[in-house]
Amino acid sequence: MNALRGAVLTWTLLTTTFFWTSTMRMLFKPEISQWRIFGIGGQGASGDFWVPPLIAGLALFAFYLEGRGRLRPLYHALLLAWHLALTTACVYGVLQTDARISFGTWGISLALEWLLTPFVLFLALAAWLAARENRCRASVPQFGWLEVSGRMLALAAALAPIAFVLFRTGEGFDAWVKAAVAVTIVQWIVLVEALGRPGSISARADDPDSP
Repeated sequence: MNALRGAVLTWTLLTTTFFWTSTMRMLFKPEISQWRIFGIGGQGASGDFWVPPLIAGLALFAFYLEGRGRLRPLYHALLLAWHLALTTACVYGVLQTDARISFGTWGISLALEWLLTPFVLFLALAAWLAARENRCRASVPQFGWLEVSGRMLALAAALAPIAFVLFRTGEGFDAWVKAAVAVTIVQWIVLVEALGRPGSISARADDPDSP
């Protein structure tokens, strides 16, 4: 089950990264923080500015629940709702004329057809993971609500001023801003890791799926 869990969580992390980087860009570089997903979007504190931080916050909450091994029905509901929303949005976009997804920071633009297969695949894998965990609840180790990595949280906090300086130094989407976005991506990964399952030897020993 570890391989399945790892694959689903990695894809979930990747698909939620955009909302964290957009949130940090809105805070530190609002003049270039324009974003749009179908009919919703904004720039800086205008428009639907609350959507990226809300989704990032819900994602962090889901990762936190996963790491604690508690309230699994709520965690599974959040996990499946996210992947179902992605898949539904992708199907809707594919049915539109020349619908594309663009990442302005990196100058990348893709037709949504390229994402349909992985979205459907990982929706199915998330459903499979939830079903397996429900059938074998004992396979999910539980940890205390405060058993998070303070060191990783401190590292994530330390990356914020670095991102701020890089954002304010750069202009448009130059190399400084690209570096700032890269820092916020690392920051997101660190935050998710901080809220994950404790990595101590004793914790792994209590996990029957651990090698």
